[in-house]
Formats: sequence, structure tokens, C-alpha cells
Amino acid sequence: MSTQESMRAAFYEAPREVAVRETRKPTPGPHDVIVRVAACGICGTDQHIYAGDFFPSYPLIGGHELAGEVEAVGEAVDDGVRVGDRVAVDPSLFCGWCYFCQRNQGNHCLNWNAIGVTRNGGFADYVVAPRANIYAIGDMSYEQAAFIEPLSCVVYGLQRLALPVASKVLIYGAGPIGLLMLQAVRRSGASMVAIVDVNEQKLELAGARGITYSRTHCASIAKRRA
Repeated sequence: MSTQESMRAAFYEAPREVAVRETRKPTPGPHDVIVRVAACGICGTDQHIYAGDFFPSYPLIGGHELAGEVEAVGEAVDDGVRVGDRVAVDPSLFCGWCYFCQRNQGNHCLNWNAIGVTRNGGFADYVVAPRANIYAIGDMSYEQAAFIEPLSCVVYGLQRLALPVASKVLIYGAGPIGLLMLQAVRRSGASMVAIVDVNEQKLELAGARGITYSRTHCASIAKRRA
């Protein structure tokens, strides 16, 4: 395999087994884009795939929170995406024609797939994605752009909550999503925000982002709930 045709990637080979090895560099279909990965986050879903309990099909290249530079485009991509563009990738692949997709409920798609979950993802030098899943990021850093996917989950959650102004909010869990939710809720009109967790270090991070209750109080609540 020549250097031009190959790349390095981290494969889930089996439950709790990861191997970094050479594999064939992807080529774009007519409506696809090849992205040279610059940053890729590790999600809780990746941990489940690693453990073998998220319907993985091995071998699989994981990674679905990613951003990078356009390396190549398919022959039918003619709407402004060019080689060298700095982009983020939406990993969700909806069929667009099933009952749920027709009702704009793609998260229930009967033919759902996702880059890095059911198809090879961003734990590699390069990844292939449909043009429709590519978004320009301008001068945003690649590390920040990799957070667009988890942050979009938080934004969707806020839309579902439709919090009234001056709401009092309790967030369970001070992991990455919890901390993103904390910051979003504070900027959406909440009058008080508390967050609970059994991990003291996570609560310290939350405290640095302005939680209403003290770290000790939150920790005591979490321990009583555990």
C-alpha cells in the first residue's frame, strides 16, 4: 500500500481491544467530502463502543466529535466547499425518506447510521462524510469546533426544556455535557443553577463556572442520592 493511499487509524478490533494501524485512505463518492482530521473528541458513546455494549460492528474506527481541513471533494460537490476549507462534521446520517425522517424526527430514523459509531470515524488521519454533513467553521480553532457536536445536544435539550425566565435549575452530573449545560442555562435566563456529582474534581470545575450552590453542598446532595 503506497503512502498516498494509506493512513493511520485507531480501530476498535473487539471489546476492550484497540489497535493503531495502517489502513486505506478513504476516497470520496460523488457527493462526499474527505476531511483531514485535526481534532476529535472522546465521547461517552466511544467508551460504550470500546466496552462492546453499543451495537458495534468490528473492526471500527471510532470518533464522531471532529473537525479538520477539506482534503478532497466528490465530483458532484459544486456548492462552495473547496479543498483547504476549515470545517466541522455532523456525524448523524439520516436516510431522509422513512416515516420519522419525513416528520423531521431524524433521531428516530429507521435507517440511522453515524460516522464513528456505525461507520468509520475521526480517530484517523482522514474521514469521509456526505457534503450535507460538512459545516464551515471560519477561524474557530479545531479543538473548539470538535465541541460543536456535543454542544448541539445541549442546545437541543434547552429547546425541549423551554425554560421560563428566572427558572431554578438542577443539573445531575458535572461531566462535559453537564458543564456545557450549566453554562448554557446560566445564559438563558435562569435565576439559580445547582449541579450535583459524586466526583469532587468535576464539582470544582463546575464551581469555577459559577454554580449557585457551594461545592460542599452539591457534593452532599450527590452522595445522598448515590
